[in-house]
Amino acid sequence: MLRGRRPFAAVCAALLALAVTEPPLDLADFAAAGRRMLSGQLDGIYDSGWNQAGPLQFLISRLLMIGSPGALPALPVLVTVNVALVLGAMALCRRFSPGPGVGRALRESATGLLALLWLALPIPWEGHPAELAIPALWAYASLLHRRGRTVTAAVLLGASVAIAPWAVLGFPCLLAVTGPLRAFRSWVLAGAVGVAAYLPFVLSGHFGMFGHVWEVNPDTLVHLLLPGLEVVTWPLRLVQAVLVAGGCAAVAYRFRDQRLVYAAAPAAANLVRLLTDPVSLRYYWAPVAVATVAAFVLAGGTRRLRRQALALLLGYLAAVAGLTSGPAAGSIACLVLLIALLLAGETRTGPRRTSAWPERTSTSPHRTTRTSTRPGRTGRTRRANRTGRASRTRQANRTRRANLTRRANRTRRANRTRRAGPAPARRP
Repeated sequence: MLRGRRPFAAVCAALLALAVTEPPLDLADFAAAGRRMLSGQLDGIYDSGWNQAGPLQFLISRLLMIGSPGALPALPVLVTVNVALVLGAMALCRRFSPGPGVGRALRESATGLLALLWLALPIPWEGHPAELAIPALWAYASLLHRRGRTVTAAVLLGASVAIAPWAVLGFPCLLAVTGPLRAFRSWVLAGAVGVAAYLPFVLSGHFGMFGHVWEVNPDTLVHLLLPGLEVVTWPLRLVQAVLVAGGCAAVAYRFRDQRLVYAAAPAAANLVRLLTDPVSLRYYWAPVAVATVAAFVLAGGTRRLRRQALALLLGYLAAVAGLTSGPAAGSIACLVLLIALLLAGETRTGPRRTSAWPERTSTSPHRTTRTSTRPGRTGRTRRANRTGRASRTRQANRTRRANLTRRANRTRRANRTRRAGPAPARRP
């Protein structure tokens, strides 16, 4: 059964595509906007405030609607996307799971089952499927920023804003890999990229995105705390943005010494967004699905079964919450479990420091992964340590070569002396 896990998961994902009968919310309208963009008609796309999507989402929606006779994507597109999502999640789990064996196969199978559960709801096809890429862009931008590719990381963050404006809430994910000053520079560049994506529409005509108002749904936390509030405008959305970005920044900076933070920070941003949003829509759980699956993938790289169990429980709890409960109760429960998962990764003496991305492991029983317990080590300190180790290695190699040279010279002199024979006796 474990040997055929990937074909089995692919077949299940394809069968789940047959169960998608309801058209995704706004997908046909976004595809029509993408068609107008490709024909050069930029005016009128943002005339009404209902359109809160970005131009990149229009193009992705147009791609998803290729060959569709109506408002539902064509069956080959549904099958391709479902299979790609499941096999992609399993491939990531295989990439970040240490060592071969039954344990690795079980983790990969659990990842596939979790992805299949999200497809069975089907959360990705409830609406705005392009927004599945937003938490992935946040995480990958953080990884690139850690590797020193700050411009590319900023461009990826700007691309997430081009998918949907709310993606700016995940910019604090960079605090997991760098300090506030360097992160701020990347945020400015990412903001410029995002603004540049919307600028042609602003210049082409009326831009009514910021005139939209949202009706407060009765099953939200906003209605519970402010029962007299009927609509939410953009100024109140800015208050929500502060709360969401603050929660994301707190998780990213507090747990920056854990590899799991690459998925935990996007998960925190999306869960706090769900908790504070005045609108209750099921497709809001789609980015949470990506973040929770990624959390289990990264937790699977550790050898602590408790963390793996908590990460798997987080994914299933989020899926059940997206299916049954309101956004407030489900997001609170998931946030509590997410914090418990992060706290489980710390030692009693301080935060645990993983050595690299991905986690380095060794299959030899005589070698173990070195882990530093010093909190707050920055990328500059790590580069200095690598430079110091390289310098010591070069010095040791030079010393070894010098010793070998001296030993070879002594051997050659001894051989010449032996071949020359004894020295002639001196005359008295």
